[in-house]
Amino acid sequence: QETRTITNTLTFDLNYGITDRLGVEVTLPYLWRSHHHIDGLGEEPTGEGEPTTFNANSIGDMTITTKYNLLPTLRSMMVMGFGVQLPTGSTQKKDSAGEVMEPSGQIGRGQVGLIGSLYQTYELIPHRLNEFAFGSYRHTFRNNQGYQFGDEFILNAGLNLVTVPWLVLSAQFNYRYLVHDNVSAS
Repeated sequence: QETRTITNTLTFDLNYGITDRLGVEVTLPYLWRSHHHIDGLGEEPTGEGEPTTFNANSIGDMTITTKYNLLPTLRSMMVMGFGVQLPTGSTQKKDSAGEVMEPSGQIGRGQVGLIGSLYQTYELIPHRLNEFAFGSYRHTFRNNQGYQFGDEFILNAGLNLVTVPWLVLSAQFNYRYLVHDNVSAS
């Protein structure tokens, strides 16, 4: 029985412009994960199960993304991105019972992922009001434990209003859809 999982993430993000249209981004997350569940519910002798905890903190999976600005104008921008998520995060962290935690609880995914994205912005009122939209898709391949994380779709859209130079109001809509994970193992 799952009780609670809390994940905190600190992300180091480095962007480098190769040309005025082409750039590279390196993203390296550091994760703190705390997980609690009850193992063996309904089993002998009492059926109450045994509380199990999992705590881990380390570097997660690094992503390297190339970005290309398709539409560089004074009022608008459209940036296409293609990224590769590298399996740099740990997949062998153990729970309080000394067992390796299942893949969905680990810090890393254990396999390469591919990410495609598109970002668009347009200044409706120059230097005052702009709109933005972002969409991305991530696919992770099956790892060595037979576990495949579900595909992820992200859509974001919103407005930014500059009221005074030090105050920007933002309204946005964020949508994230995850396909069920899949396991094929004995």
